[in-house]
Amino acid sequence: MGCGRSLHRHLGGAIRCYDASCPRPAAAAEILADSETEHIVLLEEDTFTIRHPLRERLDDALMECALHELVAGTGAPSGPPGRYRVTMQDGGWAWERIG
Repeated sequence: MGCGRSLHRHLGGAIRCYDASCPRPAAAAEILADSETEHIVLLEEDTFTIRHPLRERLDDALMECALHELVAGTGAPSGPPGRYRVTMQDGGWAWERIG
């Protein structure tokens, strides 16, 4: 949405965009309120989508995400399409179906 300079924090801590043309003024607050800290992967028949954790926005880690490379190279687990939480455990990726 391009907010940035128009974001402001209220005394109570709420974050909002004050640009009158902003389509979703509370977006930053909603993103920060999300408690998910891991990768969420949506596997479909012929495609996939990954929601990366916010920490991957730092130092361009998102651009070098090993999980994206794995799934794009058909390293996704065999199984039905669905929504998965994917975490790094013991040096490998652990897949937990969540929907």
